[in-house]
Amino acid sequence: MITGFRDLGAELTVLTMQTYKHNYPVADFPANLHNDIKWYQQWINTKINPIKLVLNFIFSKRAYNAVRFDSKLFADKLVGLLTSNSYDLVQLEGAYLAPYVNVIREYSQAKISLRAHNIEAEIWHRLANSASNVLQQYYFKNLAKRVARLEKELLSKIDLLVPISEKDAESLPFNDSSKVHVSPTGILANKFREAASENRKTLFHIGALDWVPNQEGVLWFLENVWMPLKSKFPDWEFRLAGRNAPKDFEGKLEKYAINYMGEVPDAGLFIDENDIMIVPLFAGSGMRIKIIEGMARGKCVVTTPVGVEGIPVKNKNEAYICKQKEDWIKALESLMEDQNKVMKCGTLAYGFAKENYSNESLIKKLSQ
Repeated sequence: MITGFRDLGAELTVLTMQTYKHNYPVADFPANLHNDIKWYQQWINTKINPIKLVLNFIFSKRAYNAVRFDSKLFADKLVGLLTSNSYDLVQLEGAYLAPYVNVIREYSQAKISLRAHNIEAEIWHRLANSASNVLQQYYFKNLAKRVARLEKELLSKIDLLVPISEKDAESLPFNDSSKVHVSPTGILANKFREAASENRKTLFHIGALDWVPNQEGVLWFLENVWMPLKSKFPDWEFRLAGRNAPKDFEGKLEKYAINYMGEVPDAGLFIDENDIMIVPLFAGSGMRIKIIEGMARGKCVVTTPVGVEGIPVKNKNEAYICKQKEDWIKALESLMEDQNKVMKCGTLAYGFAKENYSNESLIKKLSQ
């Protein structure tokens, strides 16, 4: 989105938070991100503090998730930018930037846009429903209520809402539909690549392995789907890639016959080198960007209804959509036995992504 606006001639300033989890200094950015974009960064400590979490739960009504991103240092840097520049629009990337709306209003005449990557409250509500631990379930339900309240208050203060999917646009309680523009995640032109017809006999998953819904989905898939399939298809391999996996999660993977690769240097190349993309997601919200990236590279994707929320694909055409364990096994057996089905699905997926997720086209519409 940043480069899309830049390429349309916008003057861009980007202020980012540097955290222990997502530490990416400007000096390490690719060269094309340095052209005509002003970058500013501020380190903040977002680590979960168990004592602060408990105190927040007992004595506060605010969502602890949002509290962790409330930083005076970040606010001061924001004030400095707002007072030394005149902006037409300030876009917030996600609901947890809600504490800074009042700062923007005080120091700028700019309109405020919210880029809603998902519905945060929905994620925690779904995690509560899937939690096996009673205490965890209770905490997640409470957190979902707090986050829902945060999102509702934030939506009452902004000028423009930019949700990532039509479903999110309908679900978010924003009172002016004329100020809503749905803008899915776009794929850059050089990221589209039709898949070659090679039968590598690999299933694969790539995603952030520090995200609980990804961890739970992968472990469910390995236990319920991969184990039965592996005995029937011993020459097939399951490859798992992703960064920031906790040690306890890595330990749980050891019981399964898989190729765990951790963080790979090139996600696009990893996708290209494998066959069938597996996205076993049962919690989450917004849009699964990795699915769009896989489709843009001509991959056959097998996922859940939650996985394709906001992505209007047809089952057994541009993707395979499975609800129950039996659906997963049946779909994958069919694909693993017939490479032509894999290629057909990948070809349809590529065409779908090309038609609907060209970044240049999406950003031009949003800019207008």
